[in-house]
Amino acid sequence: MILLISLAALGLSYLANKLLLKILKEYAVIIGAPVTEEILKTLPAYFLNRPVLHVHILFGIGEAIYDFLTGARNSGRWAAAVSIVSHSVFGGITLFVLSISDEVFLSILCAIAAHCIWNLVIMRAGRKDKPQRQHQ
Repeated sequence: MILLISLAALGLSYLANKLLLKILKEYAVIIGAPVTEEILKTLPAYFLNRPVLHVHILFGIGEAIYDFLTGARNSGRWAAAVSIVSHSVFGGITLFVLSISDEVFLSILCAIAAHCIWNLVIMRAGRKDKPQRQHQ
């Protein structure tokens, strides 16, 4: 069941993120993806009484496989490793807040906030890595 929840979250997130990217552009990565992914990973696991953290980790592994297969050779490897770690951390945040508050929506909001901040930092770092064109 955990694998099924993770695969469903991956598939639905992929479709939602593609749609959001067309509508929201870069804000889809900063805000849209975190909201979509954290909800799709957490709510089904929570309401089906399955381990939330395991779903987050499996989601990260699934995203890592996608990043590895679709990314450039070196960046795809880094993205894959970071996907596993970051989604595990988001799951840890979700589980921690859930354990101290017993509020699933608060735990999702905290994970969304962490995910948004993470994506913003990664996007800004990516911009700094690209050579800037000089205006003449």
